[in-house]
Amino acid sequence: MSRVIATHAVAWVLRLIAWTIAGWLLGWPGVLLLCTAGALTYVAAVFIEPRRTTPVAAMALALTVALLVALLGATLLWPDRARLLLPIGVGVFVCHAVAYLVDVHRGKASTSRLTPALAYMVQLPVFPVGPLSRFHDFAAQWDHGDVSIGGFSYGVRRVVTGAIKIYLFAVPLGATAEQIFALRVTRLSIDTAWLGAVCAALEAYYYVSGFSDVGIGVGKMIGFRYQENFRRPFTADSVREYWRRWNVTLITWLRDYAALPIAGHERATMRGYLLTVAGFLVVGAWQRPGWHVLPWAVYFGSWLALETAFLGAHIERLPRVLRHAYVLLVILAGWLLLHVSGPGHLLGYLEAMVGSAIRPFGEARTYLTAWFTTALACAVFLAGPMIGNVSRWRVSVDAAVASLIMMFAATAVLLWHVLAPIRRLFTSDPVQKHGR
Repeated sequence: MSRVIATHAVAWVLRLIAWTIAGWLLGWPGVLLLCTAGALTYVAAVFIEPRRTTPVAAMALALTVALLVALLGATLLWPDRARLLLPIGVGVFVCHAVAYLVDVHRGKASTSRLTPALAYMVQLPVFPVGPLSRFHDFAAQWDHGDVSIGGFSYGVRRVVTGAIKIYLFAVPLGATAEQIFALRVTRLSIDTAWLGAVCAALEAYYYVSGFSDVGIGVGKMIGFRYQENFRRPFTADSVREYWRRWNVTLITWLRDYAALPIAGHERATMRGYLLTVAGFLVVGAWQRPGWHVLPWAVYFGSWLALETAFLGAHIERLPRVLRHAYVLLVILAGWLLLHVSGPGHLLGYLEAMVGSAIRPFGEARTYLTAWFTTALACAVFLAGPMIGNVSRWRVSVDAAVASLIMMFAATAVLLWHVLAPIRRLFTSDPVQKHGR
């Protein structure tokens, strides 16, 4: 019994520390505003729950969701102003708040407890991009202190992995991509254009998946288990499969709470196409907010429609290498739409990629420093199919981390016991020491 109490105490202390650190990093004014919005959402849920079968509840749900979407829109349309008021990750808050309201309206969630509901909506440890979770899963884990040395070491590894993805891969890849996209198309060589496209696609993947790893790791350290958010999308055999592996919790949320089943339509219809494009608008805004999200959404929605209509059946007959090549070409071209400044720039960029560049081949070497080349090579390797073969190493890494944590803890306790008498000897009062 005492062991259970100690485990719960450790879990709550770790959760308090995690929420405090996340709030400090994101900014307390924005966190306070989100908490206020969460409290108002809870009030709306309390109003909806006893009336959930009436038209009044449906109207209250629609109004509250509209206000939440307006809050999200304010951060997208006026990012400079919103940054002073709201922390990054307001999209995570809006998704959780909408999911909670809809679950209450469907009878799948209860408003009997305020604290878990607010903690679910304002899940600071998973900011800024998720992974998203369901309220019933979160509430079930809220009351349990599922914290262990194994889980803590696993969480440490995931946090370190996420930090490596963000700062060692996404940041340098994104910086190089922005430098290349800022060039005039007349200054692009073939290799420079391809380098920019590869960097843009990998930067998008490592940025979101890195923060997802951090969220999963922090959650595991404080007793929460979150769903995996990325399932090696660059190993997919079709564009549809690629998006089924990308930001899984967001894609699932769009299907369950917004009726936007991306990559889920089995028949090619105009309604399905429009819903797919609407879903991609959300995914694109989640990744890189701006008006250029619309052509990006139309582009990928069109490819999914083509695969549903007839292209998918032909792609399945191709050898696996050709299927991968097809997917990579479509994906690389698609991510360009979130970076290029206009149709003319996009057309010129694509022309440079297919061999119509004015500049001679080889100018990409100006970007290929030793540090960047190492980062790019590791990013390509870790995004590919070979990384699945080294999964068995992760158990050894977790065991090593757990051993290090235990060793440092034991060393700290030993040093405390050894040094405490020595410290008392040198800090004691000389008068008392000599009996004077």
